[in-house]
Amino acid sequence: MRILGSVVLILLLATACSRSMSVELPAQPLTVVQYSQGKATQRCVIAPGGDKFRKLADFMKQNADGWHKRSADYEPSLMVIGSNINMYFQDDLLVMSYNGGEYSRKVAPDSYAFLACGAK
Repeated sequence: MRILGSVVLILLLATACSRSMSVELPAQPLTVVQYSQGKATQRCVIAPGGDKFRKLADFMKQNADGWHKRSADYEPSLMVIGSNINMYFQDDLLVMSYNGGEYSRKVAPDSYAFLACGAK
């Protein structure tokens, strides 16, 4: 029983540290920058109302839960830049600067592949 209580406490503490983030993308173009070995290799724009913009909005809705304060360094392979939001993708990590804070969460690398400049 004591072990079960400890496990429940750990789970409660872990979930208490995460938060839900409702992200509204700005109704203006977003810049996507792709990196390879720390250098920008491609740059493109995602227009509001376009397919990629809608997919990104859906992606953010699907990933609203499980955000934590950023606590580790990262070197992004893909970055999305907006007027009030920046998103940095590295493998299975998404770091987001939004509303004056920097948050991170795990994501599947294939879940954001649509953002690549050459992707349709």
